[in-house]
Amino acid sequence: MFPVSDSDLGEGMRVVEKTNGNQVSLMFSGGVDSTTAALRLAEKYDRVHLLTFRNGYGHYRLNRTRKRVKELKRHAGDRFVHHMESVQPLFEMMLADALEDYRRAGSGFVWCLGCKMAMHTQSVLYNLRHGIREMTDGSSQSTGEMVEQMLLAVYMVREFYEHYGIEYRTPVYTIPREEEIENLRKRRFRMGWRIGDRFLGIQPKCRPGELYYLPFLVLNQPPTHDEEKVSRFLREKRELAHAYIEKRCLDEGIAPGIAQDTGATPGTMEQ
Repeated sequence: MFPVSDSDLGEGMRVVEKTNGNQVSLMFSGGVDSTTAALRLAEKYDRVHLLTFRNGYGHYRLNRTRKRVKELKRHAGDRFVHHMESVQPLFEMMLADALEDYRRAGSGFVWCLGCKMAMHTQSVLYNLRHGIREMTDGSSQSTGEMVEQMLLAVYMVREFYEHYGIEYRTPVYTIPREEEIENLRKRRFRMGWRIGDRFLGIQPKCRPGELYYLPFLVLNQPPTHDEEKVSRFLREKRELAHAYIEKRCLDEGIAPGIAQDTGATPGTMEQ
């Protein structure tokens, strides 16, 4: 078991000081947390690559993310590059034996965590291709009921990126939710419809994920996630991810342990 704590996590997630040519990637949905992260990163980095993925299964309303990117560009201009693509093949690989995964975990978290691991796998490849050595997302302790934002999961994902010489950070993890909301409102970002501390209408939707977290959203009953089972699931999926990345790197001539500066100009892609 990992010796993790909120204070330990916060200490490890500070954004480094800006340097010339500094670039960072951010897994981006357009929700409160990832939008706040994007704004903070734009203050420290010359280029912020916003990575948006769809899994091909009940994942829709991605146009909301595009609208959020336009809002961000009004605040920080050319600092943002938006890249969107499908991770459906990766997601299918992660959950090729979904029924067995569910039986062993005894929980539907395998869908959400399998999806997130597919996204992290594709993020590693994006960073390796474009010479980006820092990866971030909008994980927050305020939404710690989500399995992928458990401290254990965050630390295991950090290890996953470290394998490729990429530093993984969660720049808004310890920021209070209300502080994020107030800041976005002051900047006149669209906030949608509020239910509790959630906002509808500002980011993509996932039907299976909504069903899994429905008891929490409606009855305020958060799901419980057994750390041993989460850890086992992530270890197994990381091995699949490593094999996938190794093959893609071999096919593309990329050194898998070093982020490559290819000189490519990434942008929004629809695949």
